[in-house]
Amino acid sequence: MNPGSRLNTPRGFLPRQPLFRLLAVNGLAGAGLGILFVIGILALDIAGIRSLLTSTGEWVIGLALLTMGSMTTFASVAMGGAIMLMRSPPDAGTGGPVGGHGALVPVRVRRHARVSAPPRLWPD
Repeated sequence: MNPGSRLNTPRGFLPRQPLFRLLAVNGLAGAGLGILFVIGILALDIAGIRSLLTSTGEWVIGLALLTMGSMTTFASVAMGGAIMLMRSPPDAGTGGPVGGHGALVPVRVRRHARVSAPPRLWPD
C-alpha cells in the first residue's frame, strides 16, 4: 500500500491512469445503485414486477435481465456524469484561436430559389 494515497485499497486494484480510475470507481458505484434500485423495486412490488417474476417459471431470466439492465443504465449515467463534471487542466486554454483574437471573415453564400412546397418523398 502506498502511504501517501488517500484510497485504502490494495496496490494494483485500481487502474493507474486517473481517467480509468475515475471511470472504474463511478462505474462500480453506478452498478451498485442499479442493484439497490432492483432490490427497491422488488421490495415495494412496484408495478407488480415481483408478482410477475414469481408467477412465472423463468423468474431467474427476468430477474437477471432487470438487474443487468439497471446496472448498465446506472453505471453509464454515473460514468457520464463524472466525465461531464471533470475540470479541465489549468493549461488547457479556452479552445479559441492561438493568439486569442479572432477575426470575422465574410463568406459569400449562393441563395437558392425558394420552393413553394416541400419536395414529396413518394407520389400518391
